[in-house]
Amino acid sequence: MDAATLQSVALVGAVLGVASHLGYFIHGEHHMHGTRIILSFFAVTTFLFVSVIRLDGNYSYMAASQTTAVAAVSYLSTLTFSIMTYRTFFHPLRNFPGPFSAKISSFFHVFWNIKESRNHIKVGKLHKQYGDFVRGHNLGKWLKVLEGLVLTRSKVLHDKRRKIWDRAFTMKGRMLFESIETTPSTDETLLALREYEGRVRTFTNELISVLDSKTGQSIDASLWFNFFSFDIMGDIAFGQSFGMMESGKEVRRQRDPSKIIINHLQHAAIDLLHGAMRPLGVIGPISWILPLLMDIGLSGGIKAFQKYGRERVAIRKENIPETRDLFSWLIDAEKESSDPSHTDPRWLWGDSALIVVAGSDTTTATLTHIFYHIARSQKVSSALRKELDAIYQPDSESAFRDLQEAPYLNGVINEALRLYPPVPSGVLRQTPPEGITIGSTYIPGNVTISTPFWSMGRLESCYKNAEEFLPERWEKDSDLILNKSVFVPFSSGPYSCVGKNLALMELRNVVARIVTDFDTKFAPGEDGRALMEETKDTFTLELAPLKLVFTKRKD
Repeated sequence: MDAATLQSVALVGAVLGVASHLGYFIHGEHHMHGTRIILSFFAVTTFLFVSVIRLDGNYSYMAASQTTAVAAVSYLSTLTFSIMTYRTFFHPLRNFPGPFSAKISSFFHVFWNIKESRNHIKVGKLHKQYGDFVRGHNLGKWLKVLEGLVLTRSKVLHDKRRKIWDRAFTMKGRMLFESIETTPSTDETLLALREYEGRVRTFTNELISVLDSKTGQSIDASLWFNFFSFDIMGDIAFGQSFGMMESGKEVRRQRDPSKIIINHLQHAAIDLLHGAMRPLGVIGPISWILPLLMDIGLSGGIKAFQKYGRERVAIRKENIPETRDLFSWLIDAEKESSDPSHTDPRWLWGDSALIVVAGSDTTTATLTHIFYHIARSQKVSSALRKELDAIYQPDSESAFRDLQEAPYLNGVINEALRLYPPVPSGVLRQTPPEGITIGSTYIPGNVTISTPFWSMGRLESCYKNAEEFLPERWEKDSDLILNKSVFVPFSSGPYSCVGKNLALMELRNVVARIVTDFDTKFAPGEDGRALMEETKDTFTLELAPLKLVFTKRKD
Protein backbone atom coordinates (compact mmCIF):
# COMPACT_ATOMS: atom_id res chain seq x y z
CA MET A 1 0.00 0.00 0.00
CA ASP A 2 1.35 3.42 -0.95
CA ALA A 3 2.33 6.01 1.65
CA ALA A 4 -0.33 8.53 0.61
CA THR A 5 -3.14 6.06 1.25
CA LEU A 6 -1.72 5.12 4.65
CA GLN A 7 -1.45 8.80 5.57
CA SER A 8 -5.08 9.30 4.65
CA VAL A 9 -6.09 6.31 6.74
CA ALA A 10 -4.05 7.62 9.67
CA LEU A 11 -5.67 11.05 9.35
CA VAL A 12 -9.16 9.58 9.38
CA GLY A 13 -8.28 7.48 12.43
CA ALA A 14 -6.90 10.54 14.20
CA VAL A 15 -10.00 12.60 13.51
CA LEU A 16 -12.23 9.80 14.76
CA GLY A 17 -10.11 9.47 17.92
CA VAL A 18 -10.53 13.12 18.87
CA ALA A 19 -14.18 13.13 17.80
CA SER A 20 -15.06 10.07 19.89
CA HIS A 21 -13.45 11.64 22.94
CA LEU A 22 -15.11 15.04 22.60
CA GLY A 23 -18.41 13.67 21.36
CA TYR A 24 -18.79 10.57 23.53
CA PHE A 25 -16.26 9.71 26.22
CA ILE A 26 -16.21 13.17 27.76
CA HIS A 27 -19.96 13.05 28.36
CA GLY A 28 -21.79 10.87 30.86
CA GLU A 29 -20.47 7.75 32.56
CA HIS A 30 -19.12 4.80 30.64
CA HIS A 31 -17.16 2.93 33.29
CA MET A 32 -19.72 0.09 33.44
CA HIS A 33 -19.54 -0.41 29.67
CA GLY A 34 -15.87 -1.32 29.28
CA THR A 35 -16.55 -4.74 27.80
CA ARG A 36 -19.05 -3.37 25.29
CA ILE A 37 -16.67 -0.58 24.24
CA ILE A 38 -13.74 -2.94 23.73
CA LEU A 39 -15.86 -5.43 21.80
CA SER A 40 -17.18 -2.59 19.65
CA PHE A 41 -13.62 -1.51 18.88
CA PHE A 42 -12.62 -5.00 17.77
CA ALA A 43 -15.82 -5.34 15.77
CA VAL A 44 -15.10 -2.11 13.91
CA THR A 45 -11.49 -3.05 13.18
CA THR A 46 -12.59 -6.48 11.95
CA PHE A 47 -15.22 -4.86 9.75
CA LEU A 48 -12.57 -2.51 8.35
CA PHE A 49 -10.23 -5.40 7.58
CA VAL A 50 -12.95 -7.37 5.78
CA SER A 51 -14.12 -4.27 3.91
CA VAL A 52 -10.64 -3.50 2.60
CA ILE A 53 -10.33 -7.06 1.25
CA ARG A 54 -13.76 -6.97 -0.41
CA LEU A 55 -13.56 -3.47 -1.84
CA ASP A 56 -10.39 -4.18 -3.73
CA GLY A 57 -9.49 -7.72 -4.55
CA ASN A 58 -5.95 -6.63 -5.30
CA TYR A 59 -5.28 -6.10 -1.60
CA SER A 60 -3.41 -8.92 0.07
CA TYR A 61 -4.18 -9.98 3.60
CA MET A 62 -0.90 -8.36 4.65
CA ALA A 63 -1.86 -5.03 3.08
CA ALA A 64 -5.33 -5.13 4.63
CA SER A 65 -3.78 -5.89 8.01
CA GLN A 66 -1.41 -2.97 7.59
CA THR A 67 -4.26 -0.60 6.75
CA THR A 68 -6.32 -1.78 9.69
CA ALA A 69 -3.35 -1.50 12.06
CA VAL A 70 -2.57 2.06 10.93
CA ALA A 71 -6.20 3.09 11.44
CA ALA A 72 -6.41 1.44 14.87
CA VAL A 73 -3.11 2.82 16.15
CA SER A 74 -3.91 6.29 14.88
CA TYR A 75 -7.34 6.21 16.52
CA LEU A 76 -6.08 4.94 19.88
CA SER A 77 -3.08 7.26 20.04
CA THR A 78 -5.05 10.41 19.24
CA LEU A 79 -7.85 9.34 21.59
CA THR A 80 -5.28 8.93 24.35
CA PHE A 81 -3.60 12.23 23.48
CA SER A 82 -6.96 14.03 23.47
CA ILE A 83 -7.87 12.57 26.88
CA MET A 84 -4.51 13.53 28.40
CA THR A 85 -4.64 17.04 26.93
CA TYR A 86 -8.14 17.60 28.27
CA ARG A 87 -7.32 16.31 31.72
CA THR A 88 -4.18 18.44 31.92
CA PHE A 89 -5.38 21.77 30.53
CA PHE A 90 -9.18 21.84 30.32
CA HIS A 91 -10.62 19.61 33.04
CA PRO A 92 -12.75 21.43 35.67
CA LEU A 93 -10.28 20.19 38.33
CA ARG A 94 -7.16 21.31 36.45
CA ASN A 95 -6.26 23.98 39.03
CA PHE A 96 -6.36 21.68 42.05
CA PRO A 97 -2.93 20.60 43.29
CA GLY A 98 -1.75 17.03 43.04
CA PRO A 99 0.76 14.77 41.26
CA PHE A 100 0.93 15.42 37.54
CA SER A 101 0.54 11.71 36.85
CA ALA A 102 -2.78 11.75 38.73
CA LYS A 103 -4.10 14.36 36.33
CA ILE A 104 -3.66 12.21 33.27
CA SER A 105 -4.31 8.69 34.53
CA SER A 106 -5.15 6.51 37.52
CA PHE A 107 -2.81 3.76 36.34
CA PHE A 108 0.06 4.93 38.50
CA HIS A 109 -2.14 4.32 41.54
CA VAL A 110 -2.68 0.75 40.38
CA PHE A 111 1.03 0.18 39.82
CA TRP A 112 1.79 1.46 43.32
CA ASN A 113 -1.01 -0.49 44.95
CA ILE A 114 -0.25 -3.80 43.26
CA LYS A 115 2.78 -4.00 45.53
CA GLU A 116 1.30 -2.78 48.81
CA SER A 117 -2.46 -2.00 48.71
CA ARG A 118 -1.94 0.78 51.24
CA ASN A 119 -3.82 3.55 49.54
CA HIS A 120 -4.63 5.30 52.85
CA ILE A 121 -0.93 5.82 53.55
CA LYS A 122 -0.29 7.15 50.05
CA VAL A 123 -3.22 9.55 50.27
CA GLY A 124 -2.02 10.77 53.66
CA LYS A 125 1.38 11.61 52.18
CA LEU A 126 -0.28 13.46 49.30
CA HIS A 127 -2.28 15.62 51.69
CA LYS A 128 0.84 16.48 53.66
CA GLN A 129 2.53 17.48 50.41
CA TYR A 130 -0.29 19.33 48.66
CA GLY A 131 -2.68 20.44 51.40
CA ASP A 132 -6.33 19.90 52.27
CA PHE A 133 -7.53 19.56 48.66
CA VAL A 134 -5.73 17.15 46.37
CA ARG A 135 -6.60 16.13 42.85
CA GLY A 136 -6.07 12.52 43.65
CA HIS A 137 -5.57 9.28 41.89
CA ASN A 138 -7.94 7.21 43.99
CA LEU A 139 -11.32 8.51 42.90
CA GLY A 140 -12.82 5.90 40.63
CA LYS A 141 -16.54 5.73 40.02
CA TRP A 142 -18.62 3.77 42.50
CA LEU A 143 -19.26 0.49 40.74
CA LYS A 144 -22.77 -0.86 40.84
CA VAL A 145 -21.96 -4.56 40.68
CA LEU A 146 -24.84 -5.22 43.08
CA GLU A 147 -27.97 -3.47 44.24
CA GLY A 148 -27.83 -2.45 47.88
CA LEU A 149 -28.30 0.25 50.46
CA VAL A 150 -24.90 1.88 49.98
CA LEU A 151 -24.48 1.02 46.30
CA THR A 152 -27.32 3.09 44.90
CA ARG A 153 -26.88 6.74 44.01
CA SER A 154 -30.62 7.26 43.83
CA LYS A 155 -31.69 9.14 46.94
CA VAL A 156 -35.28 7.95 46.47
CA LEU A 157 -34.27 4.29 46.37
CA HIS A 158 -31.79 4.73 49.20
CA ASP A 159 -34.41 6.36 51.43
CA LYS A 160 -36.85 3.51 50.82
CA ARG A 161 -34.31 0.86 51.74
CA ARG A 162 -32.88 2.87 54.63
CA LYS A 163 -36.28 3.05 56.32
CA ILE A 164 -36.42 -0.74 56.43
CA TRP A 165 -32.92 -0.93 57.88
CA ASP A 166 -33.82 1.74 60.44
CA ARG A 167 -36.80 -0.30 61.56
CA ALA A 168 -34.62 -3.37 61.90
CA PHE A 169 -32.52 -1.41 64.37
CA THR A 170 -35.51 -0.03 66.28
CA MET A 171 -37.50 -3.28 66.51
CA LYS A 172 -40.86 -1.59 66.78
CA GLY A 173 -43.62 -4.16 67.08
CA ARG A 174 -45.81 -2.67 64.36
CA MET A 175 -46.63 -3.76 60.85
CA LEU A 176 -43.72 -2.95 58.56
CA PHE A 177 -45.49 -0.68 56.14
CA GLU A 178 -47.31 1.19 58.87
CA SER A 179 -43.99 2.33 60.26
CA ILE A 180 -41.31 2.78 57.64
CA GLU A 181 -42.43 6.25 56.67
CA THR A 182 -41.11 7.79 59.88
CA THR A 183 -37.62 8.19 61.24
CA PRO A 184 -36.92 6.29 64.46
CA SER A 185 -36.49 8.32 67.62
CA THR A 186 -33.61 8.12 70.07
CA ASP A 187 -35.82 6.24 72.54
CA GLU A 188 -36.71 3.69 69.84
CA THR A 189 -33.03 3.18 69.04
CA LEU A 190 -32.21 2.60 72.71
CA LEU A 191 -35.08 0.12 72.92
CA ALA A 192 -33.61 -1.74 69.94
CA LEU A 193 -30.20 -1.88 71.59
CA ARG A 194 -31.73 -3.50 74.66
CA GLU A 195 -33.16 -6.17 72.35
CA TYR A 196 -29.63 -6.90 71.11
CA GLU A 197 -27.95 -6.86 74.54
CA GLY A 198 -28.55 -10.57 75.11
CA ARG A 199 -26.98 -11.51 71.81
CA VAL A 200 -23.96 -9.30 72.36
CA ARG A 201 -23.51 -10.74 75.86
CA THR A 202 -23.77 -14.33 74.58
CA PHE A 203 -21.03 -13.95 71.98
CA THR A 204 -18.84 -11.87 74.27
CA ASN A 205 -19.05 -14.69 76.82
CA GLU A 206 -18.07 -17.16 74.12
CA LEU A 207 -15.03 -15.07 73.21
CA ILE A 208 -14.08 -14.85 76.89
CA SER A 209 -14.33 -18.66 77.11
CA VAL A 210 -11.97 -18.97 74.15
CA LEU A 211 -9.44 -16.62 75.75
CA ASP A 212 -9.83 -18.51 79.03
CA SER A 213 -8.98 -21.78 77.30
CA LYS A 214 -5.94 -20.20 75.65
CA THR A 215 -4.67 -18.24 78.63
CA GLY A 216 -0.93 -17.70 78.46
CA GLN A 217 -0.77 -18.82 74.84
CA SER A 218 0.17 -16.71 71.83
CA ILE A 219 -2.89 -16.18 69.61
CA ASP A 220 -3.58 -14.13 66.51
CA ALA A 221 -5.90 -11.52 68.01
CA SER A 222 -6.91 -10.09 64.65
CA LEU A 223 -8.09 -13.54 63.53
CA TRP A 224 -10.04 -14.30 66.71
CA PHE A 225 -11.66 -10.87 66.75
CA ASN A 226 -12.63 -11.59 63.15
CA PHE A 227 -14.22 -14.88 64.28
CA PHE A 228 -16.13 -13.01 66.98
CA SER A 229 -17.39 -10.31 64.61
CA PHE A 230 -18.51 -12.87 62.02
CA ASP A 231 -20.35 -14.94 64.60
CA ILE A 232 -22.28 -12.06 66.09
CA MET A 233 -22.96 -10.57 62.66
CA GLY A 234 -24.33 -13.91 61.47
CA ASP A 235 -26.69 -14.18 64.43
CA ILE A 236 -28.00 -10.61 64.33
CA ALA A 237 -28.28 -10.41 60.55
CA PHE A 238 -29.08 -13.97 59.45
CA GLY A 239 -30.41 -15.55 62.64
CA GLN A 240 -27.56 -18.05 62.83
CA SER A 241 -23.99 -17.82 64.06
CA PHE A 242 -21.18 -18.77 61.72
CA GLY A 243 -19.77 -20.98 64.47
CA MET A 244 -16.22 -19.74 64.00
CA MET A 245 -15.34 -19.27 67.66
CA GLU A 246 -16.81 -22.66 68.53
CA SER A 247 -14.86 -24.50 65.86
CA GLY A 248 -11.75 -22.41 66.29
CA LYS A 249 -10.57 -23.46 62.85
CA GLU A 250 -8.03 -21.43 60.99
CA VAL A 251 -9.46 -19.94 57.82
CA ARG A 252 -7.99 -21.40 54.68
CA ARG A 253 -5.78 -18.92 52.83
CA GLN A 254 -6.24 -19.57 49.13
CA ARG A 255 -4.42 -17.90 46.27
CA ASP A 256 -7.60 -17.78 44.24
CA PRO A 257 -10.63 -17.24 46.52
CA SER A 258 -12.98 -17.68 43.55
CA LYS A 259 -12.10 -21.39 43.63
CA ILE A 260 -13.24 -21.97 47.18
CA ILE A 261 -15.93 -24.62 47.26
CA ILE A 262 -18.79 -23.24 49.31
CA ASN A 263 -19.66 -26.34 51.25
CA HIS A 264 -18.80 -25.02 54.70
CA LEU A 265 -20.09 -21.48 54.44
CA GLN A 266 -19.01 -20.44 57.89
CA HIS A 267 -15.35 -21.25 57.19
CA ALA A 268 -15.20 -19.88 53.65
CA ALA A 269 -16.74 -16.53 54.55
CA ILE A 270 -13.63 -14.62 55.57
CA ASP A 271 -11.63 -15.83 52.57
CA LEU A 272 -14.51 -14.95 50.26
CA LEU A 273 -14.88 -11.50 51.76
CA HIS A 274 -11.20 -10.64 51.51
CA GLY A 275 -10.94 -12.17 48.06
CA ALA A 276 -13.73 -9.89 46.89
CA MET A 277 -12.35 -6.77 48.56
CA ARG A 278 -8.73 -7.05 47.43
CA PRO A 279 -9.36 -5.99 43.82
CA LEU A 280 -11.02 -2.81 45.10
CA GLY A 281 -7.82 -1.89 46.90
CA VAL A 282 -5.77 -2.25 43.74
CA ILE A 283 -7.78 -1.47 40.62
CA GLY A 284 -10.81 0.31 42.09
CA PRO A 285 -9.77 3.75 40.75
CA ILE A 286 -9.63 2.40 37.18
CA SER A 287 -13.26 1.56 37.59
CA TRP A 288 -13.92 0.43 34.04
CA ILE A 289 -11.48 -2.47 34.36
CA LEU A 290 -13.38 -4.30 37.09
CA PRO A 291 -16.59 -4.98 35.09
CA LEU A 292 -14.38 -6.07 32.21
CA LEU A 293 -12.48 -8.51 34.40
CA MET A 294 -15.76 -9.81 35.81
CA ASP A 295 -17.08 -10.41 32.30
CA ILE A 296 -14.05 -12.48 31.33
CA GLY A 297 -13.82 -14.33 34.65
CA LEU A 298 -10.73 -12.62 36.06
CA SER A 299 -12.33 -10.64 38.87
CA GLY A 300 -10.68 -12.39 41.79
CA GLY A 301 -13.27 -13.39 44.33
CA ILE A 302 -15.98 -10.84 43.50
CA LYS A 303 -18.25 -13.26 41.66
CA ALA A 304 -17.64 -15.91 44.29
CA PHE A 305 -18.65 -13.40 46.96
CA GLN A 306 -21.76 -12.48 44.97
CA LYS A 307 -22.65 -16.17 44.76
CA TYR A 308 -22.03 -16.49 48.46
CA GLY A 309 -24.44 -13.62 49.14
CA ARG A 310 -27.17 -15.27 47.09
CA GLU A 311 -26.65 -18.59 48.87
CA ARG A 312 -26.66 -16.84 52.23
CA VAL A 313 -30.05 -15.29 51.42
CA ALA A 314 -31.43 -18.63 50.22
CA ILE A 315 -30.30 -20.37 53.41
CA ARG A 316 -31.83 -17.65 55.56
CA LYS A 317 -35.19 -17.90 53.74
CA GLU A 318 -35.28 -21.63 54.38
CA ASN A 319 -34.39 -21.27 58.08
CA ILE A 320 -36.64 -18.84 59.90
CA PRO A 321 -35.17 -18.00 63.34
CA GLU A 322 -37.25 -17.91 66.50
CA THR A 323 -36.08 -14.37 67.26
CA ARG A 324 -36.37 -11.69 64.60
CA ASP A 325 -33.13 -10.70 62.94
CA LEU A 326 -32.19 -7.99 60.47
CA PHE A 327 -33.19 -10.11 57.50
CA SER A 328 -36.66 -10.60 58.97
CA TRP A 329 -37.39 -6.99 58.09
CA LEU A 330 -35.76 -7.15 54.67
CA ILE A 331 -37.61 -10.35 53.73
CA ASP A 332 -40.91 -8.96 55.03
CA ALA A 333 -40.42 -5.96 52.77
CA GLU A 334 -39.93 -8.28 49.82
CA LYS A 335 -43.09 -10.23 50.65
CA GLU A 336 -45.45 -7.42 51.58
CA SER A 337 -44.57 -4.69 49.10
CA SER A 338 -45.11 -4.34 45.37
CA ASP A 339 -42.33 -1.74 45.13
CA PRO A 340 -39.52 -3.03 42.86
CA SER A 341 -36.96 -1.62 45.30
CA HIS A 342 -38.18 -4.26 47.75
CA THR A 343 -39.24 -7.12 45.49
CA ASP A 344 -36.21 -7.30 43.19
CA PRO A 345 -34.08 -10.12 44.70
CA ARG A 346 -30.90 -8.27 43.78
CA TRP A 347 -31.55 -5.89 46.67
CA LEU A 348 -31.46 -8.75 49.16
CA TRP A 349 -28.30 -10.11 47.57
CA GLY A 350 -26.63 -6.71 47.72
CA ASP A 351 -27.73 -6.08 51.28
CA SER A 352 -26.41 -9.49 52.25
CA ALA A 353 -22.97 -8.48 50.96
CA LEU A 354 -23.22 -5.16 52.77
CA ILE A 355 -24.04 -6.88 56.06
CA VAL A 356 -21.06 -9.20 55.79
CA VAL A 357 -18.65 -6.34 55.01
CA ALA A 358 -20.01 -3.76 57.44
CA GLY A 359 -20.67 -6.21 60.25
CA SER A 360 -17.35 -7.99 60.30
CA ASP A 361 -14.15 -6.28 59.10
CA THR A 362 -15.10 -2.95 60.66
CA THR A 363 -15.56 -4.31 64.19
CA THR A 364 -12.49 -6.50 63.81
CA ALA A 365 -10.26 -3.60 62.83
CA THR A 366 -11.33 -1.45 65.77
CA LEU A 367 -10.97 -4.21 68.37
CA THR A 368 -7.57 -5.24 67.05
CA HIS A 369 -6.16 -1.72 67.16
CA ILE A 370 -7.60 -1.10 70.62
CA PHE A 371 -5.81 -4.14 72.02
CA TYR A 372 -2.64 -3.23 70.14
CA HIS A 373 -2.56 -0.03 72.22
CA ILE A 374 -3.62 -1.76 75.44
CA ALA A 375 -0.72 -4.20 75.02
CA ARG A 376 1.64 -1.38 74.04
CA SER A 377 0.80 1.05 76.84
CA GLN A 378 0.58 0.18 80.52
CA LYS A 379 -0.78 3.68 81.10
CA VAL A 380 -3.79 3.08 78.83
CA SER A 381 -4.40 -0.38 80.27
CA SER A 382 -4.24 0.81 83.89
CA ALA A 383 -6.43 3.87 83.36
CA LEU A 384 -9.05 1.82 81.56
CA ARG A 385 -9.10 -0.90 84.20
CA LYS A 386 -9.33 1.66 87.00
CA GLU A 387 -12.42 3.22 85.42
CA LEU A 388 -14.08 -0.13 84.76
CA ASP A 389 -13.44 -1.47 88.26
CA ALA A 390 -15.42 1.43 89.67
CA ILE A 391 -18.50 1.20 87.46
CA TYR A 392 -18.74 -2.14 85.69
CA GLN A 393 -20.30 -5.44 86.68
CA PRO A 394 -20.41 -7.74 83.63
CA ASP A 395 -23.64 -9.57 84.48
CA SER A 396 -25.59 -6.68 85.93
CA GLU A 397 -28.75 -5.32 84.33
CA SER A 398 -27.15 -1.89 84.02
CA ALA A 399 -23.86 -3.08 82.50
CA PHE A 400 -24.49 -1.80 78.99
CA ARG A 401 -25.83 1.52 80.22
CA ASP A 402 -22.88 1.96 82.60
CA LEU A 403 -20.41 1.38 79.77
CA GLN A 404 -22.19 3.86 77.56
CA GLU A 405 -21.33 6.58 80.08
CA ALA A 406 -17.70 5.50 80.71
CA PRO A 407 -15.55 8.43 79.48
CA TYR A 408 -12.16 6.73 79.29
CA LEU A 409 -13.54 3.58 77.65
CA ASN A 410 -15.30 5.69 75.05
CA GLY A 411 -12.11 7.70 74.63
CA VAL A 412 -10.18 4.50 73.88
CA ILE A 413 -12.74 3.49 71.27
CA ASN A 414 -12.84 6.97 69.74
CA GLU A 415 -9.04 7.10 69.48
CA ALA A 416 -8.98 3.75 67.69
CA LEU A 417 -11.68 4.95 65.29
CA ARG A 418 -9.85 8.24 64.75
CA LEU A 419 -6.42 6.78 64.04
CA TYR A 420 -7.53 3.54 62.37
CA PRO A 421 -10.93 4.15 60.77
CA PRO A 422 -12.45 0.92 59.43
CA VAL A 423 -12.91 2.55 55.99
CA PRO A 424 -9.61 4.45 55.91
CA SER A 425 -9.83 6.06 52.47
CA GLY A 426 -13.39 7.21 53.04
CA VAL A 427 -16.43 6.81 50.86
CA LEU A 428 -17.14 8.34 47.48
CA ARG A 429 -19.60 11.15 46.94
CA GLN A 430 -20.59 13.10 43.83
CA THR A 431 -20.97 16.85 43.92
CA PRO A 432 -24.31 18.32 42.82
CA PRO A 433 -24.58 19.70 39.26
CA GLU A 434 -24.18 23.27 40.50
CA GLY A 435 -21.02 22.39 42.43
CA ILE A 436 -20.33 22.86 46.12
CA THR A 437 -18.24 25.20 48.25
CA ILE A 438 -16.31 23.65 51.14
CA GLY A 439 -14.85 26.36 53.32
CA SER A 440 -13.65 28.86 50.77
CA THR A 441 -12.93 26.28 48.06
CA TYR A 442 -15.37 25.78 45.20
CA ILE A 443 -15.56 22.27 43.74
CA PRO A 444 -17.26 21.93 40.33
CA GLY A 445 -20.39 19.86 39.85
CA ASN A 446 -20.64 16.20 38.91
CA VAL A 447 -17.17 15.24 40.11
CA THR A 448 -16.30 12.45 42.52
CA ILE A 449 -14.88 13.47 45.87
CA SER A 450 -13.75 11.57 48.92
CA THR A 451 -12.82 12.59 52.44
CA PRO A 452 -10.12 10.15 53.62
CA PHE A 453 -10.90 9.39 57.25
CA TRP A 454 -7.33 8.19 57.87
CA SER A 455 -5.89 11.57 56.89
CA MET A 456 -8.62 13.57 58.63
CA GLY A 457 -7.95 11.79 61.90
CA ARG A 458 -4.31 12.90 61.79
CA LEU A 459 -4.83 16.60 61.09
CA GLU A 460 -2.76 18.68 63.49
CA SER A 461 -5.12 21.55 62.74
CA CYS A 462 -7.91 19.51 64.36
CA TYR A 463 -6.11 17.42 66.98
CA LYS A 464 -3.16 18.31 69.17
CA ASN A 465 -0.50 15.61 69.05
CA ALA A 466 -2.59 14.01 66.33
CA GLU A 467 -0.37 10.95 65.85
CA GLU A 468 -0.53 9.97 69.53
CA PHE A 469 -3.10 7.59 71.04
CA LEU A 470 -4.55 9.73 73.84
CA PRO A 471 -7.95 8.55 75.14
CA GLU A 472 -8.04 11.53 77.51
CA ARG A 473 -8.44 13.89 74.57
CA TRP A 474 -12.15 12.94 74.58
CA GLU A 475 -12.75 13.98 78.17
CA LYS A 476 -15.15 16.84 78.75
CA ASP A 477 -12.62 19.55 79.61
CA SER A 478 -9.86 18.42 77.24
CA ASP A 479 -8.23 20.96 74.93
CA LEU A 480 -6.70 18.26 72.70
CA ILE A 481 -9.51 18.43 70.14
CA LEU A 482 -9.53 21.60 68.07
CA ASN A 483 -12.26 20.65 65.60
CA LYS A 484 -14.51 17.72 66.53
CA SER A 485 -16.53 17.97 63.30
CA VAL A 486 -13.87 16.00 61.40
CA PHE A 487 -14.52 12.93 63.55
CA VAL A 488 -16.98 10.96 61.42
CA PRO A 489 -15.75 7.32 61.42
CA PHE A 490 -19.28 6.10 60.68
CA SER A 491 -19.76 8.76 58.00
CA SER A 492 -22.58 11.29 58.39
CA GLY A 493 -25.92 12.28 56.94
CA PRO A 494 -28.47 9.93 55.36
CA TYR A 495 -25.73 7.58 54.15
CA SER A 496 -24.17 7.14 57.59
CA CYS A 497 -23.75 3.70 59.13
CA VAL A 498 -27.15 2.44 60.24
CA GLY A 499 -25.57 0.02 62.73
CA LYS A 500 -23.39 2.61 64.48
CA ASN A 501 -25.00 2.29 67.92
CA LEU A 502 -24.96 -1.49 67.81
CA ALA A 503 -21.29 -1.48 66.77
CA LEU A 504 -20.38 0.81 69.66
CA MET A 505 -22.28 -1.38 72.08
CA GLU A 506 -20.35 -4.45 70.87
CA LEU A 507 -17.02 -2.62 71.16
CA ARG A 508 -17.71 -1.34 74.67
CA ASN A 509 -18.83 -4.72 75.94
CA VAL A 510 -15.97 -6.75 74.47
CA VAL A 511 -13.26 -4.31 75.52
CA ALA A 512 -14.68 -4.01 79.04
CA ARG A 513 -14.97 -7.78 79.54
CA ILE A 514 -11.47 -8.57 78.28
CA VAL A 515 -9.79 -5.75 80.22
CA THR A 516 -11.70 -6.70 83.38
CA ASP A 517 -10.83 -10.41 83.13
CA PHE A 518 -7.40 -10.51 81.46
CA ASP A 519 -3.98 -8.93 81.30
CA THR A 520 -2.92 -8.29 77.70
CA LYS A 521 0.65 -8.38 76.40
CA PHE A 522 2.47 -8.75 73.11
CA ALA A 523 3.50 -12.34 72.39
CA PRO A 524 7.25 -13.07 72.41
CA GLY A 525 8.80 -11.46 69.34
CA GLU A 526 5.70 -9.35 68.63
CA ASP A 527 5.86 -5.56 68.64
CA GLY A 528 2.85 -4.70 66.46
CA ARG A 529 4.98 -3.61 63.54
CA ALA A 530 3.35 -6.04 61.13
CA LEU A 531 -0.10 -4.72 62.02
CA MET A 532 1.05 -1.14 61.45
CA GLU A 533 3.05 -1.75 58.27
CA GLU A 534 1.40 -4.69 56.51
CA THR A 535 -2.33 -4.08 57.00
CA LYS A 536 -3.93 -3.39 53.62
CA ASP A 537 -6.53 -0.88 52.50
CA THR A 538 -9.11 -2.83 50.51
CA PHE A 539 -11.93 -0.34 51.16
CA THR A 540 -12.07 -1.80 54.66
CA LEU A 541 -8.88 -2.85 56.44
CA GLU A 542 -7.50 -6.32 55.80
CA LEU A 543 -5.48 -6.76 58.96
CA ALA A 544 -2.06 -8.26 59.31
CA PRO A 545 -1.68 -10.69 62.24
CA LEU A 546 -1.28 -9.36 65.78
CA LYS A 547 0.08 -11.95 68.20
CA LEU A 548 -1.09 -11.31 71.76
CA VAL A 549 -1.06 -13.22 75.03
CA PHE A 550 -4.09 -12.97 77.32
CA THR A 551 -3.58 -14.16 80.89
CA LYS A 552 -6.11 -14.31 83.69
CA ARG A 553 -6.04 -11.17 85.77
CA LYS A 554 -4.22 -11.63 89.08
CA ASP A 555 -4.92 -8.42 91.01
